[in-house]
Amino acid sequence: MKFPHPKNKQQYFIYKDGKFENVFDKDEKTEVLVYSQNFDGWNNDLTNMKSSMSSTKHPIDRASIYVCNYLLENYSQKKNNIILEIGCLNGELTKNIIEQKKYKYIGSDASLNNIIELSKEYKDTPFIVFDIIKNPFKNNVCDILIMLNVLEHIEKDDDALIETFNLLNDNGILIVEVPSFKFLYDDYDKKLLHFRRYDPSDIENKIKKAGFYIEKKTHLGFFTFPIFSLVKLFNKLLKINNIVEKEIKISNNFLIEFLFYLEKKFIRFNLPFGIRTVICARKNI
Repeated sequence: MKFPHPKNKQQYFIYKDGKFENVFDKDEKTEVLVYSQNFDGWNNDLTNMKSSMSSTKHPIDRASIYVCNYLLENYSQKKNNIILEIGCLNGELTKNIIEQKKYKYIGSDASLNNIIELSKEYKDTPFIVFDIIKNPFKNNVCDILIMLNVLEHIEKDDDALIETFNLLNDNGILIVEVPSFKFLYDDYDKKLLHFRRYDPSDIENKIKKAGFYIEKKTHLGFFTFPIFSLVKLFNKLLKINNIVEKEIKISNNFLIEFLFYLEKKFIRFNLPFGIRTVICARKNI
């Protein structure tokens, strides 16, 4: 696979022996390719907070990976698929996909710091840094593109979806996960630098408008949604300090764990509502 040179449009890199190597200048090598960064909907404080809490393995995050794997298994149509993950953050899904040894994985993020750490941990995996709105690739590069809890951090989400279409090979699939329901937007979302939450029909229409057709639409947190909605409405009434940390810790308990375990039994069904909307879409050709 060819990776365009970040500065010289006439040159390109290939990934070889754990490094990107300039085909035209063998002495130019780098462990991470950096094209562009974007901190409009994210910052290093959020990265550090997320990393510090990753050891808690929140039930909804584990459920997210479980559903993603289900979609990969059931909707990818060939072997040795190239996966590009947009927003791999601290590598929770990265590790899961690499260990399966079924796919060729490329990790990316719009922030450099966590990508450097991931490139050290997974030395035989290519990692790049780019803002998807400033997509540096002129050709299709992947068979599967994954964006879990990323689109809500991008101000121009319609443009981002168009670029996902451009990045995918013909008949490729897009897996998107976003926070559900506009009316639940609160200080928690603001602290996480969410530009929005999505009504399920809105995100579906945006994906269709970008040129995809929907293979499957479902939700995470179907059984926990009544509790979640009450907490969200409560947050709107009161000003709570450290709302993100407190909400994550409080919601990580045996009851929530059990409800997400129960939800796995219904993975083949399209659950009509929940905390997050999950869509698997295919590129129209």
